[in-house]
Amino acid sequence: MANQIDRGWFTTRRTRWLLGGPMAVLIAILAMGAMPLWFPAGAAGVDHLIFPLILFPALWAAVFFYAILAENMRRAALVMTALALVNAACIAVLWTMS
Repeated sequence: MANQIDRGWFTTRRTRWLLGGPMAVLIAILAMGAMPLWFPAGAAGVDHLIFPLILFPALWAAVFFYAILAENMRRAALVMTALALVNAACIAVLWTMS
């Protein structure tokens, strides 16, 4: 951490905390909301409820570990922001279809 210079509020440690904490949970929740667009309809529509609930911990863990283990924080922030925007757009498409 010798190369960590105080550049205001967005230090490497705080950026990792923001990306691994609130941003990871937000992306996992948005991905859960967008899953009915990804998965085909089940026999009684139950797949739209079960798959997101089962896959939420895996989605959160994947995004969390990516944020914590990434070497380039700028790229990690851009990738995670793009994931959040794509999933938000999928949710918007689902709302306009119904």
